[in-house]
Amino acid sequence: MSYGQVIINLFGGRSPLCFTVPSDVLIQQVKAEVELRTAIPIAEQRFTTLGGKPFEDNASVFQGSNNEFVTLNLSLGLLGGKGGFGSMLRAQGGKMASQKTTNFEACRDLNGRRLRTIKEAKRLADYLEKEPERKRAREEKIRKKIDEGLQEHPAKKSRFDDNKYLRDSQEIIENVKNTVAEVMKSKKSASQSSKKQTISALTMWDDVSDDASDDSSDDASDDAGGNDVSGNGGSDEVSADESEAETSCSDYSNSRESSSE
Repeated sequence: MSYGQVIINLFGGRSPLCFTVPSDVLIQQVKAEVELRTAIPIAEQRFTTLGGKPFEDNASVFQGSNNEFVTLNLSLGLLGGKGGFGSMLRAQGGKMASQKTTNFEACRDLNGRRLRTIKEAKRLADYLEKEPERKRAREEKIRKKIDEGLQEHPAKKSRFDDNKYLRDSQEIIENVKNTVAEVMKSKKSASQSSKKQTISALTMWDDVSDDASDDSSDDASDDAGGNDVSGNGGSDEVSADESEAETSCSDYSNSRESSSE
């Protein structure tokens, strides 16, 4: 009886199993050996070739002319799902299609330049092209402001509605007027009284001067006989009277000036 080598690749990164079996061994017997070594139940073991072809339990391990060794892959049977994964993929694909980007500025053209750079260059060219127009607009705005500043604006009419202030100002004006009138009246009465006193004094002086002139004329007639000594004495008396009259006149004029002031 010939024997062959069986190499079984395990899952989960575990080391492969290698053992010698007869050339006519079945898959069922290999499963029993694997259960002894790995404690994996026979019902959960699934063997496939390296190409993915499954084996039945009653199939021979060594098939074909190669009876020296064979390599098998061990996997576990899993419970099937309920399905519906395809519909989920289709729904997600629809969302992804609706969220497609429209920003291609990072892309390049045939010359290797980015589309973002080309758009910025176009915007800059448009800005420079419109710069003279903007400059004219600024100058026109400045000129308009200067013209408005040079124009004489009509004075704004405003109505003063502070009645209390108006009443107070009117009262102050009336008080000032009354005070000035009283002062002028008192000053006028004082000037009139001083004028009356001056006139009375002047009248008295006129009487005195008349008497003095009469006396001087009498003395002159008496001394006409040629008494020089007496004549000199009469002239001295007349000069004294004249000096007194001049003093009285100067006092009268001073009183008139003070009263007029």
